[in-house]
Amino acid sequence: MKWDIWLLLPFLTFGYASELQAAQGSAAVETKVKTVMVDPNSQSPVVVLETVADKKLLPIWIDVPEARAIAIEIEQIKVPRPLTHDLIRNILQGLGATLQRATITDLRNSTYFAILSLGVKGQELQIDCRPSDAIAVALRMKAPIFASTQVLAKSKPMPSQPTRSEQTQKRLGIQAQDLTTELANLLESQQQKGVLVTEVALGSSAMKAGLQRGDIITKANEQVISSATDLESLIQTMKSSSQIKLEVIKKGKPTTLVIDLPS
Repeated sequence: MKWDIWLLLPFLTFGYASELQAAQGSAAVETKVKTVMVDPNSQSPVVVLETVADKKLLPIWIDVPEARAIAIEIEQIKVPRPLTHDLIRNILQGLGATLQRATITDLRNSTYFAILSLGVKGQELQIDCRPSDAIAVALRMKAPIFASTQVLAKSKPMPSQPTRSEQTQKRLGIQAQDLTTELANLLESQQQKGVLVTEVALGSSAMKAGLQRGDIITKANEQVISSATDLESLIQTMKSSSQIKLEVIKKGKPTTLVIDLPS
């Protein structure tokens, strides 16, 4: 039996008029998902959006299932059966709907709001949802993600990191964080200790060697790496124009990378 999406409209849009009107009246800028991390203070998952134009960061605290769904998609992890957001994508595509964009519309009383803009039979529908769900679905449907200017103006500061890693960023060309138990569970990783690579600079030595976001560094030059501080301390002791051998877990499989460190 072929379903018509118009039969679903009363359930999708009912009760959200004020939110949709607010979204329509607010300017928005395009963003991309920069990373998914764990707040070291609250141990809660955080998805970090970054504006395309000026690189402003927008952290959004979310629940574990949605954080896992976002992380699985950005790391391109294959799952044996469709998860909830895969199901939503499949339903929308099966009904002939396209996702034009997802928009983070507002932040009120520490709660973020979002809408999905669907194209159906030549018309646009605005569907109220949580930002975490909006982002997870948008990633799966290759749709752009926007944030309203009012959300950016009211955004909370980024979670503070316990250590600084200047040499890790400068010489290795990566940003990383400790692989805590909470973060390992979020990523469904069997590896429980190490350093998670959260960002790799374009054109860096690490990128040229094949290090990618989502890789887990477990050893460097045969030394066990249990924290970002361990990695930073090792790099600080290394001479200019030397090499560092990293043992990493890449998509669940161990591998070894040798990276040339600049001065």
